[in-house]
Amino acid sequence: MKIRLFIISIFFAFTANSQSNNFDYKDSLAVFNNAYEPGEFLKYNIKYGLINGGIAEMSIGLEHIGWDWYYHVKAIARTTGVVQKITRVSDRYESYIDLTTGLPLQAIRDINENNYRRYNEVIFAQDKNIAISLKSGEHKIPENTLDILSAFYFARRYIFTHKLKKNDVINLTTFFDEKLIVIKIKYKKTETVKTKAGKTKCLKFVPVIDKNSPFKKESDMQVWFTDDGNFIPLKIRLSIGLGKVKCDLIEFNNLKNPFGKPFIRQ
Repeated sequence: MKIRLFIISIFFAFTANSQSNNFDYKDSLAVFNNAYEPGEFLKYNIKYGLINGGIAEMSIGLEHIGWDWYYHVKAIARTTGVVQKITRVSDRYESYIDLTTGLPLQAIRDINENNYRRYNEVIFAQDKNIAISLKSGEHKIPENTLDILSAFYFARRYIFTHKLKKNDVINLTTFFDEKLIVIKIKYKKTETVKTKAGKTKCLKFVPVIDKNSPFKKESDMQVWFTDDGNFIPLKIRLSIGLGKVKCDLIEFNNLKNPFGKPFIRQ
């Protein structure tokens, strides 16, 4: 079985080619970041059926580049235990994100899956609407284009703070794998989820089912984000060809807001 751990298949496996947006966030890119801060650490356990098969971790640092400071976010995923004996995966994604706008300056992708290797770096010249890829050179991009990792943090900072209505669709334009891809997710409802830390309200999202969707029905991919101002993914349920994948938060540190405390929207 080919296993793809990580952001593309776990946190944002909703892709499409629509350019519409339900929320006009582009005029407020200097809003203060109340969702996350340096020091945040998230750890997830990934199960394939009943088998513990992998670990995913996400962290936020702060790094000085040139005259400015940037968030340095990292996400890694690796197989463990029995699954590692069948297929060995060790993937790493990094993004340097502007403190003020939440837009990326640089993205790094380092993929190691069995005998498959892929490494790339992309520089985002946001003022020129250009992405410069180490592999494929210069690409024209729309205003406020994100990489696949910074899109996750961008949604936490700008999108999830809005009051969402059932079936609202969120689109985020990303440059990934040498092309533009629009991440597309649909809000279903707010519901209470039980965790080891207690019950907490969560925003539930599902994929948009159309001709571009990798899923046949909404229940094939479900993600619950805490509705506590942190908006971290609490659990993911993914149905694939040979079974089901479960991804659950098992550890967190240095959240900006109290875990599970209801977020009050203005």
